[in-house]
Amino acid sequence: MKKYMALLKYELKTIFKDSMGLFMMFYPLLMLFITGFLLPEILARTTTPDSNASAITLLIGFVVTLSIGGYIMGVMLGFSLLENKDENTLQNIAASPVRISGYTLFKTTYTYFLALIGNWVMVGGLKLIASSKYQVTYQSVTIGLLDQITWGHVAIYAFVSSLIVPAVALVVAAVAKNKIEGFAFMKSGGLVIMMPLLALLNVFLDWKQYLLGIFPNFWYVKPLLNIALSLEQEANMSFYLYMVIGAIYTIGLSFLTYRLFMKKANLK
Repeated sequence: MKKYMALLKYELKTIFKDSMGLFMMFYPLLMLFITGFLLPEILARTTTPDSNASAITLLIGFVVTLSIGGYIMGVMLGFSLLENKDENTLQNIAASPVRISGYTLFKTTYTYFLALIGNWVMVGGLKLIASSKYQVTYQSVTIGLLDQITWGHVAIYAFVSSLIVPAVALVVAAVAKNKIEGFAFMKSGGLVIMMPLLALLNVFLDWKQYLLGIFPNFWYVKPLLNIALSLEQEANMSFYLYMVIGAIYTIGLSFLTYRLFMKKANLK
């Protein structure tokens, strides 16, 4: 335990000296500024509140906020592990008392908690400062996207959505050969962030919504969309069941990607 506490002290001591650490610390605040202030302000100046363009843009902003936190934190962790590989520090760690398995577990746990706080800040902050601005007209009814979402929903969402961190990080570190390839992976993987929006299409309002379940973020974005838009289709599950499936799915992905990472790195 002492060796992991020493690692934690080192991470906390250097977090403001490392560019990735600074990014992970301030990224949630930047996203909150963009989605909570800048986006609604631009829409207020360029569209009318009941326009389709305004509703679609706010829905996109809402889904991106729900999807992006854990994903970005995972990519940043993946970049950090790639940097360790490039500098051959993983080989040195493998021979140390911590060992690579313990180091990887520590880094993913540490980043998971940063993502947990970040997701709480982004979604909880949006609820605090922009509830009145996130009003959309959906199926001829004006709805406040954040009105029905409780703090309990936010807490459970933050816990589950942050579980994607190790899966994203370890697949980036295992598949990409360097940071350039990692950046390309991040850009292509960004398409996944938008996939839960498809659940709003009429074709995906019934059982076919679960075809989108291959994307892990579907399981923690869809239940909040159901609550936000008061979607009560018969095929929908409860908020908690979506979240339980999402947690199990992402933990399973993390286990598989961990094994892939260890195999690719040829480490124990």
